[in-house]
Order: sequence, then structure tokens, then C-alpha cells
Amino acid sequence: MALIGEALISASVQVLCDRITSPEFVDLFRHKKLDEPLLRKLRTTLLALNLVLNDAEEKQLVNRDVKKWLDELKHAVFDAEDLLDEIDTEALRCKLEEGEDQTHKFTNKVRNLLFSSRSHFYQSMNDKIKELLARLENFVQLKSALGLGEVAGRKVSQRTQTTSLVLEPYVYGRDEVKEKLSKVLLSDEAGKDPVSFLTIVGMGGVGKTTLARMLYNDDKVKGHFKLKAWACVSDYDDYIKITKTLLEAVTSKPCKTANLNLLQEDLREQLKGRKFLFVLDDLWNENNEDLNYLRALFTTLGTMGSKVIVTTRNKSAASVMQNVHIQYLEPLSQEDCWLLLAKHAFGNEKCSAHSNLEDIGKQIALKCKGLPLAAQTLGSLLRCNMDFEYWNRILNDSFWDQPYDKTNILPALGLSYHYLPTQLKRCFAYCSIFPKDYEFEKEDIVQLWIAEGIIPQAENGKRMEALARIYFDELLSRSLFQKSSKFSFIMHDLINDLAMFMSQGFCLRLEDGVSHEVKKARHLSYARGEFDAAPRFEPLYEAKCLRTFLPTSLNPYGSYKGCFVSKKVLQDLLPSLRCLRVLSLSRYQNVTVLPDSIANLIHLRYLDLSHTAIERLPEVLCNLYNLQTLILSNCSSLLELPADIRKLINLQKLTLGSCSSLNKLPASMKELTNLHHLDVSGTKIEEMPVQMGRLKSLRTLTAFVVGKSTGLGIRELREFPQLQGKLSILKLQNVVDARDALHANMKHKKDLKELKFSWGAEDADDSQKEKDVLDKLQPCVNLEKLTIKFYGGTNFPNWLGDSSFSNIRVMHLSDCSYCWLLPPVGRLPALKELCIKRMMSLRTIGIEFYGRDGAYLTQPFRYLEKLEFREMPEWEEWVPSGSASGGEYGPDFPRLQELILNQCPKLRGSLPCELPYLKNLTVYECEVLHDGRATTTTTNSLNYKSLEELDIRGGCQTLLSLLETKLLPNCNRLQRLTLWNCPTLSSFPKDGLPTTLTLLYINNCRKLEFPPHEMLAKLTSLDCLFLENSCDSMTSFPLGIFPKLTTVLIKDCLNLESFSFIEEEGAVENLSHLNSLQVYNCPTMVCFHEGELPTPNLSHFVVGN
Repeated sequence: MALIGEALISASVQVLCDRITSPEFVDLFRHKKLDEPLLRKLRTTLLALNLVLNDAEEKQLVNRDVKKWLDELKHAVFDAEDLLDEIDTEALRCKLEEGEDQTHKFTNKVRNLLFSSRSHFYQSMNDKIKELLARLENFVQLKSALGLGEVAGRKVSQRTQTTSLVLEPYVYGRDEVKEKLSKVLLSDEAGKDPVSFLTIVGMGGVGKTTLARMLYNDDKVKGHFKLKAWACVSDYDDYIKITKTLLEAVTSKPCKTANLNLLQEDLREQLKGRKFLFVLDDLWNENNEDLNYLRALFTTLGTMGSKVIVTTRNKSAASVMQNVHIQYLEPLSQEDCWLLLAKHAFGNEKCSAHSNLEDIGKQIALKCKGLPLAAQTLGSLLRCNMDFEYWNRILNDSFWDQPYDKTNILPALGLSYHYLPTQLKRCFAYCSIFPKDYEFEKEDIVQLWIAEGIIPQAENGKRMEALARIYFDELLSRSLFQKSSKFSFIMHDLINDLAMFMSQGFCLRLEDGVSHEVKKARHLSYARGEFDAAPRFEPLYEAKCLRTFLPTSLNPYGSYKGCFVSKKVLQDLLPSLRCLRVLSLSRYQNVTVLPDSIANLIHLRYLDLSHTAIERLPEVLCNLYNLQTLILSNCSSLLELPADIRKLINLQKLTLGSCSSLNKLPASMKELTNLHHLDVSGTKIEEMPVQMGRLKSLRTLTAFVVGKSTGLGIRELREFPQLQGKLSILKLQNVVDARDALHANMKHKKDLKELKFSWGAEDADDSQKEKDVLDKLQPCVNLEKLTIKFYGGTNFPNWLGDSSFSNIRVMHLSDCSYCWLLPPVGRLPALKELCIKRMMSLRTIGIEFYGRDGAYLTQPFRYLEKLEFREMPEWEEWVPSGSASGGEYGPDFPRLQELILNQCPKLRGSLPCELPYLKNLTVYECEVLHDGRATTTTTNSLNYKSLEELDIRGGCQTLLSLLETKLLPNCNRLQRLTLWNCPTLSSFPKDGLPTTLTLLYINNCRKLEFPPHEMLAKLTSLDCLFLENSCDSMTSFPLGIFPKLTTVLIKDCLNLESFSFIEEEGAVENLSHLNSLQVYNCPTMVCFHEGELPTPNLSHFVVGN
């Protein structure tokens, strides 16, 4: 339980008191002959102050003197933390050096020198404690004058009650507006411009982004647009930044150019012929020139029917962006606001289950003034306690009377903070260093909180990481964090404002402008720039108390650009910030070495050098005894780690992922007994350090490279029963005795979710041994993904495919060159994705594949959605299970959505007939795949009724014969058809192509007859047509015949002579949709069209070589 209104630093004061009275600390003072009574007096003073902290926490809102007193006290408490940390660090150093003394037998001269320096240190600590005590006693004297006294706090649950509430945004009162805006998005009627704008305007917290996200993720909307991209643009004040952000969102790649013309051309290329939906979220830019540019940009680049949703608080921005619809979003009605609050307060329980709370709950909802953010945050707060008195206290809390114009904090949000337990207050306030719209991941925040000392030592044997995750989940459940994507989270702008207000004077974002607060600031972040020069950091030389130095980036793709920082920052500034606990230099390309002065940062817990060009770490880094997290991922130039890394005795997390030049780990790593996480994926490490098994605290180990010698073998894995997440076991050919694999005890590693077993690429020298090894590596049935690579056995052990593995969803089998038989993976009840590659000896896939051997008769592949076969040079026959037409146990693949056959040159016979849910079928270079039974009867027996995309490359006789007779029956959902290098294909079916087709891509099909006019006129959904080196018989291309064609590209059509305008009814209307027309390398073309073409929306027209 925690106190209501508990002060942010209460927990810090309590921790200080506990540390001072701990036996270890008292013994240290006695041993070093320090002033022990001074220590007791310090504790007494802290306890006296702790009694009035909760009173000060409340009164600071209305009394400036109390606020100043409390802020100054916070600084004193944080200084005390640093002082005690310094003493602890020195004690730890002494302990380690005593061990060195025993090992290396220091001379008397060296020993006396060490003793002298330590005596001087502890005497200086005595003086500093006296100085600190004097400061604290001054606060005690002032507390009475300020009227501060002990407050009898009321207890409140530190955790919200567990309910079936899903942490997704609930939406009330927006159905009507959502339906109206959906119709606007789905309308393709040609207007003045090809691109329409839909602008949602409203005050902060009213739900603009939530509504935009509902529209963006709507299933009908998803199916309507070929391209969707979301860009948060609140931080961007010019159109170059916004254009670049859009391009990066579309391509999912970083963009390095700042040239506007190049950006426009690249964006044009990406959007060519594609109907898109863009969201520009949280647009603040008030510059009419910039907004007019954006409107013009989309108008010139867009394909007819494209839409842009803009969310903004700015009415003037809405008027400039207007084309189709401006939606002013009003606050919720009183009833809807109550329903939303109740949903977050009660979860899926009915309000009637708490009838005594309903009336008071409606009164609280009324105070939310129709703002969904306020309602959901307060509802989450109320869920903590279903007690009438607690709800009544919130209803009548004086916080509601705080003037908004003075704090810019909504009272509902302020209350949510006020009622947080003290530990959560500090965790939340720390997150104010992240800029608005910054997306963060849970594990990153967990590591930062621990490094900053915000997370207390866990009780009941629970690790600090587990406790930090609980705190994170609690802030999420209280709606102070919101889910942004599958793995990332975000704080709403108004929540971010709340965090900044509550942490002012302690947390600073450099881009906000530098103020007098820099001198006492504890935590700092700044937006990483391409070139971060020394003057930018000049004010920080005064920030001697700084604990956090954290560069950030709002753009996930832009952050991959090469960035550079002044060397003065490394050599002069950072070594002077001696209180640093968190230091990141991530993504600075010019960081190749660290100065030895890094050893000054004795408090450092977290060091991030990822994506830098660092080659070696200085040996003095190993004197940072408090270091807990060392992030070196993607340091492709890193050659080695320091030999003395064993001295980092508190190191818990070491990430070396994608350090592609690293081929060896230091031998002393075996002494890092507190190491929890070790990531060596993507390195060139040839074997693990000797006696890895000594690292018994390991929870995450991404890869284990098997060695041959004692202490390097697979037996070492037996010491890690608590491994979780992913593990790759590599170089299994080095297992000397198959019985060693059994000692790895894989069967009992219950928390592993993904496993990869890999042998060397060289030929196996003992197939039976490799099978025995794999047999004895049988994992726990909790496994969700399994990959086997370079396995040299001729078949697989019995456990592979056993139905007891009921959680396996993904399986990849590749380069198993000697295997002639596949395992019975059809028995795996949860399998969703199966990929089989380069099985060089496999000739037949028979009934064993389905798991039907007479004894096992259950429906195979019940949930398989994706099946992929690649590079299978000897595969000849794919035998159905025996009930392919829907027999007693149904079809072989009842839920398959994607089937890929790539480079299976000898495969003959038929494809599975009954694939009722198949959406994507891809067949590459399977030239002899041919069904001799491809008669009308066989054709009609195919069930591919859900097919949306068909891609044939390199010829496939079965499918091509169907194309020439009757396109796959019942394919009335086909949207994309690609035919590439099909030299024998001569015609499309007489019945025509499906009218649902939106894209037709034909390349190197020279014998193919271009469809007649009457067939083309029926393609009412065709949007894009690409024709390359095909249809030799075509001499004239008909314009105006396609009802909704927006994009045409014709290339290398050697006999094309002209374009003709078919003057039929509707032809002019048809051509109004055309947006892009490109013709390349058509040498016999002599004329285009006489007279003016009725193409008012043609924005891209090219004829050339």
C-alpha cells in the first residue's frame, strides 16, 4: 500500500535512511574510523524531514515558498544520494584492490600509497557529510515557519485492480463522425484535385489522433488504399522536414538529402500510380506558405482518390489545407464521457455491480468536461480503489480548483499524478526528458530507470528489472503511457506537459532553450543533430549535478543517418560531468575512441555506444565498478573488449549484436556473475569463453557457439535453466559426444520461446551423430519458433513434429542437404508459418509430411497461414494427404493464405486443389510444374476463391494453361496479377480477367495477345497497367477504354506504333482518372494522338528512351 498524495522524494529519503543504517555502511564507518555519531544525526534529520514531505507536496501547489523549500530539499536529497554512492563506490574499489593485493602481492610502498589516498578520501567524506547535515538542518528549521506538519496519510493500493480491461483505446461518442469520415475516405469521385484533404480540428485531449487512428486502421480503409503512411509532424516547422519525413515513412528507409527537388522526385517515384492515404498528425505549423506548399505537393503527386488526413489544434491550418472536409471535433457528451470513464474504472464489469459508485462517478465525469483523455486517465485512477470514500475524496479534491491558466495542466491529469505512489511519481516524472511524440520501448525505459536509481531493491527475491516492468505496466494501465505500435509506447502531449510541469528544475530538454535551471538540472535530453557542434553544449559546463546525457530522435528512420558530435564534448565536457549515471553517444559516427578521462564518471550505470565507429574500449573503463548496462550493438568496427572486463562486477546487460568485426570474447568474462543479458548475435565469435557456465545469473543469451575443448562445449548450457527469449546454438558440428547434448538440458528451459540449431556449412562427416545430437537437444514444449540449419542427418528425430509442441507457430528448415524425408509437421496444432529451403536431397513430399500415418488421423495444418518452398533443385513430387478434395478430415491446408514456390525446377504434378483461404500465390521458376489432368473437370475442382494476388515468373504450365482457358475458377477477388517471363503464354481466357483486378503487370510475355477492347472495358477496378517487352502483336494501344486507370507504363514493346483514343461513351470520363503515362523504348512508334487528350489530371507524362 502507498499513501495518497505521497511526496515524490519520500521513497528517496527512506532509501537513504535504510542505507545509512545498513550493517555494511555502519561497519564501513567504524572500520575507517569515521564520525559514527554524525551518521546517526544525519538519519535523524532525514526522518524529521520525511514526516512533513506529504504536507509540503500538497501545499506547494498554492504556496510558492513551500514549493521553493521542497525543490531545494529535493536537490539536497539528490546530493546526498550522490555522496553515499561515492562512499559505496570507494568501498567497492578498496575491496577489489584488496583482492588485487592478495593476487599480485603489492610492495609496501604501493600499499602505503593506497592507504594514504584512502584515508584522505574518507576524511573528505566526513567533511562533506557535515556540510550536507548543515543544509538539511536548515530545512528542518524552516519547516515550522512554513507551517508544515505531519499529515495522517490514507492508504491506497499501489497497483490498479486486475480486470479483463484491454489496454487499447476505447472510443465512445464518435460512431457518427467516424462513419461520415469513412465515407469521405472511401469516395473516389473525381474532384477538382486528385488528392483530397480531411482535416480534424480540436483542442488537446479531445481525441483527434484516436479518431485518425480508427480511420487509418479500419479494414475497409486498409483495403481501399495501396499505400498508407503515418507521420507525426508536431516538431517540424518547415515543408522540407515534412517532405523528408513522409518519404521515410513511405520507404521505411533513412533519407539523407535535404534538397527539396530530389525529395519531391523520390516521393513522386514512390507514389507513382498508387492510391495513398497519408496522416499528418498534430500539425502545428502556422506558416501559410508552408501549408500551401504541402497542399500543392500532394495535389501534383497524388493519384485520383488519394487522401490526406490532417489533425491539428490550429484552425488556420485547417482552412489552408481544406479541399473536401473539415471536421471540428467537439468534446464528448456527458453520457459518453461517463461511459468512457466507467469503462476504464470497471473494465468489463457492469456499472450495476458497483451501484453505490455510479452517481459519484457521473459527477467526476462531469468535471472531465468532455475530454476523452481526462476521462480515461481518471477512470484508470478510480480503478485503484472501489471504495466510496476514495471516489468521494477525488471528487472533492482541491486540485480541481487549480487555475489552468497558471499551470497549463488539466485538473483531471494533475489528480492522476497526485494520487500516484511515490515510486511511480519519480518514474513518470523522469519520462519528461523525452520530447513530445517520442516513441519508446519498455525495456529501454526499464534499463534507464534502474540506472538512475529510481527502482528500489526488490523484495522477496524479485529482480529490479521485474519490479521496473511492473511499474511500467502500472503507468500504462493508468493511461499515463499509451501503446503506439506493437512494441513501442508514447505519452500524449498533455501527459507530457504534466510530466514536464512536475519535474521542472530537474529534467531538461535542451531544445527547449537554455535557462538558469541548467546549473541544477539532473536529467538532460536533446534532439540529436547531423552535426552537433561544441557551442550547443556550452551551457552544460555548469551542470555539475547532471545524471543523464541522452540524445534522442523523433524520426525512427532519420536516426539511422550518420551523425557527428564535437570532440570537445568527449574530451572536455563529459569528463567534467562527474555525477553522470546515464550516458549515450549512440549513432555518432565519429566516435572511434573514448578518452581515459571516462574513468572520472564513477557513478556511471548505463553507457550506450551503439551504432558508433568505436574500435576498442579503454582499459580504464573497467574501473567503472557501478556500470550495469553496456550497449555496443551495431559497432561494426569494434575489434575487442577490454581484457579486464571482469572488474565490471555489477554489469548486468551487455549487448554486442551485429558487432561484425568482433571474433573473440575476453576470458575473464566468466567472472561477470551478475550478468543477466548477453547479446552476441551477428558477431563472428568463434567460440564462447571458457567456463561460461559460471554466469549463472544469465536470463538472456542470444547465441552460444559450441567449442570442442573442455569448458567450451555444449554442456555449459546446463547451468542456465532460466534462459528466456531467443537462443541460437551454433557450430553444433563441434559436439564431440552426442551425450553432451543431453546435458545441455534443453527440455527444461521452459522460458525459451525461439530456438535455432545450426551446424557448419561444410558437409557432415557423421550423419548419425548429427541426428543423435538433434534428438538429445529436444526443447521444451513451450517453444514458439524453431529454426534448423545445415543439419547433416538423413531424417529428423521423432520429437520434431510431435503434437505435444502445441505452441510452435513458426518453423524454418534450411540447408539440410542430406534429408530425404520431411518431419510430420502437419501435426503441430498451432503452426502458422512453415519455410523449407535448399533441401538438396528431397525428391518427394509424401503423406508423412501431413502426419497421417494411420495412427494419427487428425486434420493436418489446422492453422497454417504461410507455406514457402525455396531452392529445392531435386524436388519432383508433392503428394496430397489423400483427402485434398475435402474428405473425412477436410482439406490439407484449410487456412493457408500465402503459398510460395521459388526455384523448384523439377517439380511436377498439381498444386493443392482445395485452398479456400489462399490470398497470395507466388510461383517462380517452376517451369515443368504441370498437371496432365488440367482438364475442365480438374479446373473446376480448384477452390482458390479468396485469391487476391497471383505472381507467376519463369513459367508454370499448370497455371498458364488455366490462364489460357479459364482463369482460376471463382477468382472473383483477384486484385494483382503479375506475369513475368512466360514465353509460351499466348492468350487470356475467353471469359476475360476478373473485374476486381487493380494491377496488371506483364513482362517478357511476347506471344501474349493483348486483350480485346470489350474485355478491357470490363476491368472497372484496374488502376495500374505495366507492360514491358510483351504483346508483340500489339500495334496500337487504346486510351479511354479503361474505366478507372490512373497509371500506364509501356516499355520495350517493339511493334507498338501508336496510341489511339477510342471515342466511345464514357471515354472522356475514363481518361479523367489518368494521372501518369510513361512510354519508353518503343522504336516503331510513329504517332501519339491527334488533337488534345481529355486528361485534366495527367501530372506525369514521359515519352522517351
